[in-house]
Amino acid sequence: MTGQPPAGTSTGRTDAGTRPMPERLMPERPVPDRPVPPVLLATTPAPCLEDFITDRADDRLRDLLAFAMAVEAARPTEPEALRRKAEADLQAHAFRTLHNQVETIRLEAAKEQIGRLRRGPGFLKLVLANLLAIALVLGAAYALWLRPDLLPAGVF
Repeated sequence: MTGQPPAGTSTGRTDAGTRPMPERLMPERPVPDRPVPPVLLATTPAPCLEDFITDRADDRLRDLLAFAMAVEAARPTEPEALRRKAEADLQAHAFRTLHNQVETIRLEAAKEQIGRLRRGPGFLKLVLANLLAIALVLGAAYALWLRPDLLPAGVF
């Protein structure tokens, strides 16, 4: 024994078995004295809002959504194509919202209707009703046993 660990064991953390790994995973970043200006990622010019706005007040939401989609895409796009996509997205959103509201109204109506229903009979009432039914059947059988002439001929 020379003080070496047995084969296949490690004395510490290593990177791919060759170099020891640093204790810190991320190096410390120096804190800047002033705010860092934003970095422009795209070299294309930003879209102009006036290209997307139309004169119709009813289409303002669609136009603003198309402009936001153009800014998000960060590439030159055709305003009319984005308007069509924005219109389709708004219609899909409106349909989902309407569907969810209809479902909520249905659930509320069902809860209200269930709240109006009377409470059903309890366990004791059901047991007593069954005992009464059995007593009636036994009473009718006893009456027929006492007076067999009440039965039509040939039944028993």
